[in-house]
Amino acid sequence: MKRLADILLSVAALLLLAACTDDADVYNTPAPSEGNLCVYVPVTREGDEVTSSLDPSNPTYNASVEECNINDLHLYAFPVDGNGTFLSQELPSPEASNMLNEKVASYKLQIKPGTYRVYVVANMNDVLDVNSITTEDDLKKVVLGYTPVSKPGMPVANNIPMIYEPDTKAADGSTVDGTITIKNTDTTPQIVMANLRFTCVKVCLNLIYNPEDADMNAALKSNGLQITDIIGKQLSPQTSLLWDGKPNVSDDYAKGIESKLYDATASTSNGSYYTSWTETPANANVNNKDIITVEGEGVAKPADSKQKWLFRATYYLPERYVAKASQQSALKVGGAVGGSAIANSYNINLGHRKDETSKTEVPTFPRGTYYEIVGRIKSLGNIDLDCVVGVEKWQMATIDADFNHTTLWVSSTKAEVGSQKVAFIDYLTNVTNGDIKFGCDTEIEKISAGKLPVIVATDDIATHRIRFSINPELSVKDFTEANALTGTAKVWIKAGNIKKYLDVSYDVTPYFKVDPVDIVIQYDAENSPELTKVVKFTTNLGGIQFPDGWTVSGEGQNVEYAQSKINIKCDKTNVADGTFTITAVTNPVTTTTHVFTVKAIGDNNVEQQIRVTVRPPVGPYHIYMRAINDLAWTKDASNLDEFQHSNMLDEEAYNNSKENNNWRDGWWVQGGADWSKDRSSHVDYHKVYIYTQIGETKADGTKDENVAEWYFTGGWPGHSMKADNNNPGWYYYSIAHNAMSGSNNNKGQAQTTAEKMIKPGQTLLIFSNGTYLSTGFQPHRFTHHNDPGITLFNYEDREGWYLYDPLSDPYYRVYDEKPTVVDVEYTIYTKNKKITAWYSRFGVNNGAGDSKFTMWCNSCNVPNEFECKEYGQDSNGKTWYKTILHLKAPLGEYDKLLKLKVNGDEIHTTLFDGDNYPSTKMHGKRYVVEGSFDTDTKTWKKGAPFKK
Repeated sequence: MKRLADILLSVAALLLLAACTDDADVYNTPAPSEGNLCVYVPVTREGDEVTSSLDPSNPTYNASVEECNINDLHLYAFPVDGNGTFLSQELPSPEASNMLNEKVASYKLQIKPGTYRVYVVANMNDVLDVNSITTEDDLKKVVLGYTPVSKPGMPVANNIPMIYEPDTKAADGSTVDGTITIKNTDTTPQIVMANLRFTCVKVCLNLIYNPEDADMNAALKSNGLQITDIIGKQLSPQTSLLWDGKPNVSDDYAKGIESKLYDATASTSNGSYYTSWTETPANANVNNKDIITVEGEGVAKPADSKQKWLFRATYYLPERYVAKASQQSALKVGGAVGGSAIANSYNINLGHRKDETSKTEVPTFPRGTYYEIVGRIKSLGNIDLDCVVGVEKWQMATIDADFNHTTLWVSSTKAEVGSQKVAFIDYLTNVTNGDIKFGCDTEIEKISAGKLPVIVATDDIATHRIRFSINPELSVKDFTEANALTGTAKVWIKAGNIKKYLDVSYDVTPYFKVDPVDIVIQYDAENSPELTKVVKFTTNLGGIQFPDGWTVSGEGQNVEYAQSKINIKCDKTNVADGTFTITAVTNPVTTTTHVFTVKAIGDNNVEQQIRVTVRPPVGPYHIYMRAINDLAWTKDASNLDEFQHSNMLDEEAYNNSKENNNWRDGWWVQGGADWSKDRSSHVDYHKVYIYTQIGETKADGTKDENVAEWYFTGGWPGHSMKADNNNPGWYYYSIAHNAMSGSNNNKGQAQTTAEKMIKPGQTLLIFSNGTYLSTGFQPHRFTHHNDPGITLFNYEDREGWYLYDPLSDPYYRVYDEKPTVVDVEYTIYTKNKKITAWYSRFGVNNGAGDSKFTMWCNSCNVPNEFECKEYGQDSNGKTWYKTILHLKAPLGEYDKLLKLKVNGDEIHTTLFDGDNYPSTKMHGKRYVVEGSFDTDTKTWKKGAPFKK
């Protein structure tokens, strides 16, 4: 039992530890020898509503969000009189993960019991890196250098050094020693409110030139003025990080340094001109109120220097404490009259006295002070400029609330959501449920409904789990109009007076997904469940829409293509996740492909093409064949006429007609035929010879007397095929999967085995147009003379597709699925010389088998089919020519075994060196494949030689 108790105690301890930990704040229950320290740092965050440093929602004194920026933090805890252990700890800069609320970042540290004085410094890594600090005196000796070669250099708005010193005044006004004491009996952490202070001075300079002023100098009024430069004079070369309240009397400090603060000739100068502003003198000593409020955007120089203008610039300068008034810092403002080289300068002393009427008090220029200077330029010369000066506090917001009584823990400070994706975050707090609130500071404009939060939260009070999701009131169109399809939203959870910020990244990029998009249905009337396929869709665009005129609800939409009918049904189209069904209604007889397009509701630019292939019942073998690029008349069994580019037709889809471009394949060779007028199928000129042979055919075409043959389609050239009107251009022949041969040659094994069953891998096929039967060789056939027949395919659906192309190598291809035949514009660029002809050698054109057919074309002048024109000159002045060659190819397989003649017979080169160059664009419905041939080096490369 004791062992079990120990285990339970350990688990309880781990649970307690987990409940007090998130990925930013680390707070462990104190061990006997350790205490705890909680440091709060004020933060100025720029919300969407903050438009300037003077906005009421910005909790600062004349400090902008940029000025309050914290890039780095460092904490020092110095033990008092040796009571404790020195701690030097770098802290992460404030971010959403360590925000206690929208104004305060929190840090929890473990520290040894003792009495300490705690300092926190910001934006001083470059200074601290060169100083070894182990005691409070070491820190007090740190100096801030402002010369170009010292650190940190002249202050800049987004990286101003800041420091928190131990408080010596309690909330009730009494004096305290600024120490904190941590005991090993503490059960709650000691609190340090690290109210950071700027270590420099902010000066807002306003110079007004108004020719309408009553006492304006006449020359200045008629010629105008422009500021040329501003120089900081007698600026402190360095200051102590911790000031002891005494003036620096060293000679170097008294002399000071100069720094050019503005140069009109520099493109990055700090200073702008305005033509419109309002002036409220009563704001001179009112915190968070400016005397001058500018309107509009500033410009680098006035459009007309003779007209009224205001020059404004903000500078961050070293504090200065001197022994004599003559040593105080000043600004020297240079100006040019009428754009001439005539120089004027105006001196502005910096600093103030507690009693401005005193004649003996030395002015001070203290850190954390905001000076708004308004000076009117009315005269010429080198003079001190009379100015109105507002002197106000300049500091971040201070922490004035006790945050120690409320606890809030979150399991994560980051989450990701999307249109169909939600996120969950767990939280623990000691406040009642009614005091838990959630919100999102990031909003976008809802069309016709105003701004709405991007993220909404749902709280499960019982489980302390928050569900974050995209606001359902916002559409993708709203996000698109706001140019905010992706981003990170500022989301918060508030428990009592503690507010934790969370980063919730979101992505509502439009999507429309359909799966599958290629559907195959094998028609089987006896197995009706297999006739229906289910297609899923998901979208964040409101749903799915089908082609215009379709009614997919209820009984669904019947769609017919050739002899095939399918039904598409979808009961719910306006959902984010849904399905629709596709059912094969009729036997297609031959494989048929339906193509239609579905779109996202409300966005017709987001669409998906669906292909539905319906196959006939599995039973007989369906043997399909097609010939392409074979448009050359046969002069005789051994020779071809010129290729007829003028009779090439582009591919055509099924058109419910007996005529179609795809039927023109060159195999119809009836005497006197006119291809230009014929678009019909010709079954008598498309034959298939099916046989089984045991024994080899010799290289010369002869066979041994014992070679046995069994014939399934009679003797050579076999049976005529049928035109597949479902797939124009293709012919087919069907034969039972268990068909027996009808006859044999009565040789060899055929003498004893009268019949053979058709068998994949053994039965052979030869296709031809059935001409020149006595010679055996002719161009319109495959395989060619003396080549072995093509073996019957062994595909599960018993369908095979044979494509013949005499311009390719190999000259035939076999496919399980119907290949997509496309029109290709081979676009060929040649340097200096034109393509004049092409040719290709293939097949066998004599009985000996030692010669080939030549397909050829010498007419490079057929518009849009085979023609050559000048393309242009390259950067070297070389003229290039562009040749278009229109041929057909299976999609993605564009290589051809075709020779090009360049400049007559000067150069013969294989198209693209025989490589399969990719298609990079479309020309209408033609696929464009480009390649360039350098006639000097005889080399090819993909693409055009240069862009026009």
